[in-house]
Amino acid sequence: MAERIPLIYNPSANQIQETALTDEISVGILTAAVFSNLKVVNTQLNLLNSSYNYLMAGPVSVTGIGTITVGAGVSFVVV
Repeated sequence: MAERIPLIYNPSANQIQETALTDEISVGILTAAVFSNLKVVNTQLNLLNSSYNYLMAGPVSVTGIGTITVGAGVSFVVV
């Protein structure tokens, strides 16, 4: 199973769960020693919330049924 952090509490199920791959999490100011992302996108990513900027560290390849959809007014960059 892929690592998806942070974990969230789901009060409906009374469980601690991994975040869904499609969830957006607003964490405010984030500081860390290391950030990571997958090198290969093989699922559909929808970057549609124009209140956010999105980025990935590259190189990144899109394979199989993978797509990255960038919505109107959305900023996405691979660095």
